[in-house]
Amino acid sequence: MNDNEKSALLNLVGYHLRRASVFDLNGAVEALAQVDARPISLSVLLCMVEKPGLTSAEICRILGMQRANIVQFLTDLEAKGLFTREAEASDQRVQRLFPTQAGREAAADWLHRLNEHEDRMLERLDAQERAELRRLLSKVWMDAPGR
Repeated sequence: MNDNEKSALLNLVGYHLRRASVFDLNGAVEALAQVDARPISLSVLLCMVEKPGLTSAEICRILGMQRANIVQFLTDLEAKGLFTREAEASDQRVQRLFPTQAGREAAADWLHRLNEHEDRMLERLDAQERAELRRLLSKVWMDAPGR
């Protein structure tokens, strides 16, 4: 890659977002691999912990994922005993998801591991810069048309 191509890339916000995202995802995967978890598993479990009784469809909307993609994550989490399903009284087809005590403990442990990863990843930023980075990134995707 010549200098002109490199400087053109460095002027693209998307290039920096992609590089930062890959850097973050690789570290997050490594941090959670030690406990046989993945970042999306943590996201799904945290939804249950923070809002017990959600349906899988509601979790998909919160996380912006396709409904078909959540099935394997739920299967894995359920096999580990991290949540239970309860049929809604008015419609037995609707399954509400509730974290177990083991699920709440796993979510706390996994989140701690991810926070440690983020601390390492963002060690060159002070607290104010980290807050500003979160604020700016959220402005890019939150409430965006088509989201």
